[in-house]
Amino acid sequence: MKHYLYLTLTILLLAGCSQKPQSDVDTPEYHYKAGMRAVETGEYSAALTSFQRSVDLDKKFALGYCGLGLAHAHLGNVKEAKKNVDKGVSNGKKDPDVLALGARVWITLREHEKKWFKRASKLLDKALKREKNHEASLYYYGVAYLYNYDFDEAESYFRKVVGKKGAYAGKADAKWDLSQKIVRAMPGTPVGKKVALHEKITRADLAVLFAEELKISELFARMPQQNTGFQTPGQASTGGSAVNPVDSKGHWAETWINEMTKYSVLDVSPDRKFYPDEVISRAEYAMAVQRLLVVATKDPGLEIRYFGESPSRFSDVPSSHYAYNAMALCAERGIMHADIITGNFNPSGPVTGADALLIIRGIQSSLRMTF
Repeated sequence: MKHYLYLTLTILLLAGCSQKPQSDVDTPEYHYKAGMRAVETGEYSAALTSFQRSVDLDKKFALGYCGLGLAHAHLGNVKEAKKNVDKGVSNGKKDPDVLALGARVWITLREHEKKWFKRASKLLDKALKREKNHEASLYYYGVAYLYNYDFDEAESYFRKVVGKKGAYAGKADAKWDLSQKIVRAMPGTPVGKKVALHEKITRADLAVLFAEELKISELFARMPQQNTGFQTPGQASTGGSAVNPVDSKGHWAETWINEMTKYSVLDVSPDRKFYPDEVISRAEYAMAVQRLLVVATKDPGLEIRYFGESPSRFSDVPSSHYAYNAMALCAERGIMHADIITGNFNPSGPVTGADALLIIRGIQSSLRMTF
């Protein structure tokens, strides 16, 4: 019995001890850096492996625990994220790098934690008290204000970071540009503000934006009834009777999806699915804008006006492309633009939330709508 207890205690003690490195590069710092590279490329499971190895090698390695918290936060493992960030901050409470990374974890947890901003700002205040001009802390304070919809404060922090011309200057400049885009786009609804911060929007997100920010139902209600002749895209494709997609039922955006498919602004596939969680491409967005303009102008010729142009107005899209007409129409009216350097439209590229809102403002301007 004594032998068994001794063996058990030995195992527990060994489990609590740091592991020995297997090579010169098998260090906590090396694995932490590898984990952060994996986070930046969205490989969160690989990041977990690297961060775990870093704390296995050093049980008090604060950055490693915060890294674990960050990877878990991205994966939606809220309990593990909180547990690890608390441990990391506890071990590194005097290190501004640790405090800034801890704040980043809380920012990432913003969809799951109501007090995320308070927790993040508390850590950032401590970091800046330790080091007044700590670049990472200034940057993440700007990010925190951005996601808290305080754009003036966000821009003031990003301005400071850009002025320092350090490691975070490029990131700060991109976030500053994003903040300015959102201000120009003027999201008028809470959901518009939320979607504006998405790096990629889904078909469900676009349905919500069209319904809430563009007010599709109001637009269609204002249009005169069509008795003969011209038909809307929805009337032409469904004979005037829309069927709700089979995959909209129970989805968080069900109401908005059904509203968009009612007017055939967004496509439903032949298998009667909407695929709400798929990222929408620039070509798909252009097609949706084209349908709106055809309905608003009662000019079905808009759907074919630009096909077959020679040469193509875009460097990366032939004029025979299925969405070429829609892309050309949007470019002609200043609603969507090709890259000014390359001339590429990038039809398969994603649409950010901020760009989606700016496009909606362009549509409103094109249609001369005021709601």
